[in-house]
Amino acid sequence: MNDCRRRGATSQPMNDCRYRRATSQRTRQRGVSLVESLVAFVVLALGTAAAAHLQGQLRLAGDVARERSEAIRFGQAASEDMRSFATLDGTPGQRSFTDIVSGDASVAAASSPAAHADYRIERRVDDLAFGATKSTRVAVRWHDRSGNEREVLLHSLIAGVAPAYAGSLALATGAVPSAPRGAFERAPALPLTARSLDDGRSAWKPSERGPIALVFDDRSGAIVGRCDGVAATLATRDLSAAALSGCATGRWLLVAGTIRFASTFAPDPAAAREPPLPTSIVLTLRDGDYPAPAACFSEARKTVRYLVGGGLRLDDVAADATAAAAGLAAWDETGDRFLAWHCVVTPRADGRWSGRVVLRGRSKPVDLQEPAPDFPAEDRAALRQAMTLIETDTAAATAIIAGLVEKHPADKALANLLDRTRNLSDNHAFVLG
Repeated sequence: MNDCRRRGATSQPMNDCRYRRATSQRTRQRGVSLVESLVAFVVLALGTAAAAHLQGQLRLAGDVARERSEAIRFGQAASEDMRSFATLDGTPGQRSFTDIVSGDASVAAASSPAAHADYRIERRVDDLAFGATKSTRVAVRWHDRSGNEREVLLHSLIAGVAPAYAGSLALATGAVPSAPRGAFERAPALPLTARSLDDGRSAWKPSERGPIALVFDDRSGAIVGRCDGVAATLATRDLSAAALSGCATGRWLLVAGTIRFASTFAPDPAAAREPPLPTSIVLTLRDGDYPAPAACFSEARKTVRYLVGGGLRLDDVAADATAAAAGLAAWDETGDRFLAWHCVVTPRADGRWSGRVVLRGRSKPVDLQEPAPDFPAEDRAALRQAMTLIETDTAAATAIIAGLVEKHPADKALANLLDRTRNLSDNHAFVLG
């Protein structure tokens, strides 16, 4: 028995015992308060570290944003510097279009108050990307405070038009007859891909694999020479004055255009990219006497894109052309297909002409139910049977055509035939329109 119980029931000893128990409990609670303080300190330390890390990330993001703005400014300045040419050729003392070449430069933070980092500016120029145009790519690279490499790319196109004639397009036709208003100081009527012969003339093949080449006057845009018997392997870019020495001289005019094809029931001009059908162009001259009939050419072409020296080039080539034949490792087809046609017209004595362009396909008209030439023989027979049953058993004819559509889902003309068969008139006639 402890001391408090031996003393009996007096009140004073009991009070002493209660005081000692309370004091003992307070003494034991001091250790618990210390652990709580340590936990609170750890939580505070972690929060402070997280706040410090966040502050560092915010500062890094702010620096990167500022550096990116500076890089864009340096890139735009480099692009505008390339555009600030005064002439097309290398005139002494003046910046020219031919002086736009690839090059590198650097901006050090220590030497420029406008820079907060060391920048490297790389300019890459592709002279062959587009006709009479240079494709430029400006890359600005730097390292941020964390050592990570950053980059800004700016792409642009610079047209080879003399600044002296920058406002000539706003003039009325014929206001300044001698002023060239096209690329490379040539008449706008000249094809952009025509090869300059460096003597005031340019040469061009209306069909890259054809035997004919045309020679243009750079100022007027008229055809002043026609060359027959040119090698089919000689492309427009390879033409030279020596290769065109035996050309007939005269004065002709060029009439050109493109035709796009679509087989949908409601054709969309913007989506007309299907392979061209066999089509010939005939230009019938009228309203006067002409020294010779017009000569027309047509060629199915497609648009491709590929990389040359780090620059993207977009070009149209013959529909059956391959990248290997063009000396390229590979190219991507854009899906754009069309028929390019050109007619050479010998004008009347007054220098003018008038006529009508006629498009001709097959010599025999295509019937509504006639399939494509590569249609299988057994399916051709089934289609012939269906057309025979149109007037006597429309349901059976429709079933046969529906089966052919399931077998040839990509044949849009066959699908159109099925739709028209289902909507025959009361006298079993096709409704067109």
